[in-house]
Amino acid sequence: MPETIRPATGKAVWTAADLGDPAGLGSPFSKDEIAEMERVTDQARQRGITAETAPDNLFDWPLVDRRMKQVLGELRDGSGLALLTGLPTDRFGKNDLQLIFWGLGRSIGAAVPQSAKGDRLGQIRDMTHIDPNARAYQNRNELNPHTDHTEVVGLMCLRDAMEGGFTPLTNALAVHNEILRQRPDLMERLYRGYRYHRRGEEQDGQEPITPHRVPVFSRLGKAVSCRLIRPYIEAAAAELGEPLSAADLTALDLVQQTARDPRFRLGLRLEPGSLVLFNNYTMFHERTPFTDWPEEDRKRHLVRMWLVPDDLRPVVPEIELYGTKGGAILRSGGPARSFGWGVGGQ
Repeated sequence: MPETIRPATGKAVWTAADLGDPAGLGSPFSKDEIAEMERVTDQARQRGITAETAPDNLFDWPLVDRRMKQVLGELRDGSGLALLTGLPTDRFGKNDLQLIFWGLGRSIGAAVPQSAKGDRLGQIRDMTHIDPNARAYQNRNELNPHTDHTEVVGLMCLRDAMEGGFTPLTNALAVHNEILRQRPDLMERLYRGYRYHRRGEEQDGQEPITPHRVPVFSRLGKAVSCRLIRPYIEAAAAELGEPLSAADLTALDLVQQTARDPRFRLGLRLEPGSLVLFNNYTMFHERTPFTDWPEEDRKRHLVRMWLVPDDLRPVVPEIELYGTKGGAILRSGGPARSFGWGVGGQ
């Protein structure tokens, strides 16, 4: 086995027992921090400013900035996870919360586009009544353990579902170590990786399928990282006419099964006025299916950002699907294609 394939170490490797009850993980914003946010949202309303049009100098909130520097340190050098709570939804409306979220993300890194539409503030809600083939984050189905394309993922809850819609998080480095312990014979296959279907979001001049293999696990220096979006792997194999081998399927199955092991998985449910930020190189996330409220103004609604800090983690270049910093999906010249499959499967 290559010398690079060895256990991940450090604070970024943890078990669910290390972190404790997910309900107790949240760090509430203080009254003074909320007061700073109120001043910012008041100014934005007076000036007609929305989240993505907000200038940097709008966010004059030194206490909040201090908090977010601590969060960035935790994402980079600690557990890779930060849960922030306590934003009063009776004082902040949806537009206010999105503006606050945008400002908080700005303290972590640059927000990059999440689709060919150019959206940097992704609206996570069930849109299947408009587009039956909506991207996975805009339907109500179960999403299997996966990563996104970026460096840091931020999710804020504006409205919760009537039932379901949990957002479990799993430590991908603990999964790596467990598979290395159980099935070391599969690790070279996972480190070699798989070609990915770009799902119609390839950049100008790129092929629909990555010419290179994207490793599920990789190491650069001391840092082990993860990238896994299984349906994109399976779609590439199908289109190429190169079915995955039995050993490949066993390896991918084992990653996802281990990602649901309660030893490494936090059953997180975001409540309105709370947000989570996590290192996308060290964490799997998923979503349980949900049933929405019938009233339009009560339907489940989260917002998402893909954030690229300075020097978050050294990674191998092959981990990127699009060859862009932090997985940014830039606008392409042609029309977007629609696919009837997403993270949850075909």
